[in-house]
Amino acid sequence: MIHQLELPIIEALQNALKNLQSFWSAISFLGDQTFYLLFMPIIYWCVDALVGLRIGVMLLLSSFTNGFLKMIFKSPRPFWVSDKIKAGAEHNSFGLPSGHAMNSAAVWGWTAREVGQNWAKWTLGILIFLIGFSRIVLGVHFISDVLLGWLLGLLLVWLFARNTASIGKNLSRMPMKMQLALTLLSSGLMILLPMLIKTLSPGWQPPAEWVERAGAIDPMNLEFSLTVAGLWLGMMGGFVLLLYQKGILASNQGTWQKIVRYLIGIVGVIALYGGLGAVFPDGQSLIGMVLRYVRYAMIGLWIAWGSPLVFEKLGVGVIKPHIPPQSSAQR
Repeated sequence: MIHQLELPIIEALQNALKNLQSFWSAISFLGDQTFYLLFMPIIYWCVDALVGLRIGVMLLLSSFTNGFLKMIFKSPRPFWVSDKIKAGAEHNSFGLPSGHAMNSAAVWGWTAREVGQNWAKWTLGILIFLIGFSRIVLGVHFISDVLLGWLLGLLLVWLFARNTASIGKNLSRMPMKMQLALTLLSSGLMILLPMLIKTLSPGWQPPAEWVERAGAIDPMNLEFSLTVAGLWLGMMGGFVLLLYQKGILASNQGTWQKIVRYLIGIVGVIALYGGLGAVFPDGQSLIGMVLRYVRYAMIGLWIAWGSPLVFEKLGVGVIKPHIPPQSSAQR
């Protein structure tokens, strides 16, 4: 089995780089969900709203695909199968493919494409490599997990680049209600498809040796799908609502206003993420799962719709009207 060939390499890397664990943890953070929640809104609020939206779409598509494939492959992490590997982070999900590697290749790869400069391609390419490599050194992924993650992330970038123009054109021809219906439908599929995989794996339990080393893990839980589906509904639905109500946020306008926009916006994200997270019940109960979906939908809605309206109201942001190709008759 390929994992048995990889374990000695991971062990050797950990021994050779054991004094740099803080550095690798910091690099790994650049691929965490928390970091993306801080990074993505900067682009949407302060640089270019459409670029920010595309980066957000890339992140959510990558996150969903990654979690879905993990449930199919059901592959362990290195520290689940070897006492010689020390985990530099705690994880409850399966290992293949690496989410950090896949998401970084998708998000930073697409960002490099948006920038379109060689320096960005080289800089972000190095960052993608370091994030993936950090997951190996931290003992939370096999080399094969990372390689597949990179491959799938770059494949998403290629597919998105080939189809984004035609998809955008087709969506612009649809009335607002149909766009919102598609958003709701796709959000529902992000929940139903993982539920189907879980249903087709009745009674699956992690092997005793995994639990012995990793603790009480539950890698078949649906938290990732509820998180991604909620953000997708809120972000995409919010963007459509704002587009037809008022237009698109002029993110490049202002100087100090950009800083104020980010501070106001991120306070809202933190309030919803931390505040509702403390109030809403967690876990796998029905009410817990529903409220998790609602919580992340509210975060996405705030980022794409609520915050721009607040910016405009406070005089630190401008929403420019946007007229669809087939005008208001479709509204």
